[in-house]
Amino acid sequence: MRLQRSHISIVKSIRQISLARDWVRARGTGQLPTITSFEPNERAGDALDLSIFKVATDGGRTSYVCLQAGDRVRALHGEAMTNRALHECLVPPMAEAAVPIWEACLTTRLPVYSIIGVSDPAGTPVTIEQMHLPYSRSDTEPDFVVVSLHAWSTEGRFVSDGLLRVTGIAPPHWAVVLDPQSPPHIPSSSGGA
Repeated sequence: MRLQRSHISIVKSIRQISLARDWVRARGTGQLPTITSFEPNERAGDALDLSIFKVATDGGRTSYVCLQAGDRVRALHGEAMTNRALHECLVPPMAEAAVPIWEACLTTRLPVYSIIGVSDPAGTPVTIEQMHLPYSRSDTEPDFVVVSLHAWSTEGRFVSDGLLRVTGIAPPHWAVVLDPQSPPHIPSSSGGA
């Protein structure tokens, strides 16, 4: 899967913009920031929306094992995640749709921002924004992926429990690679200018 590259300005969530900027600062002139440089902003409540996955490769196959997950992340997944692989944390259609996004994060060594549209049990439309950030033990290989999830609805209140446990066909996953070298995103105006 080849994703379009975009500037960080395309991200909607203020906290995720901050996480992506922190990632760029921590990377500096290296290839990847080290996982030891990652510190969630406790005052902003980041830990509730974050999960950290270890990247494991065995026989040419890559898997992602959850090391920790915040309370809101667990609620969206609808079950415990720690010490489980990504494909165990998601139902098969969602895992199949998600894996290319995770792979793009590893191959580009850049953050990947994605949006998924789902509905809660009452039919309320909910948007889930995800930020995938690659980290390394030593600056070269992506050994960890830090993921931030942010769910919101234009309708206001919604039920978050199990929103990612979609039955049937997975909803479309829209994703872009966030490239610090890309020009800023400028929304088109509806005016005649």
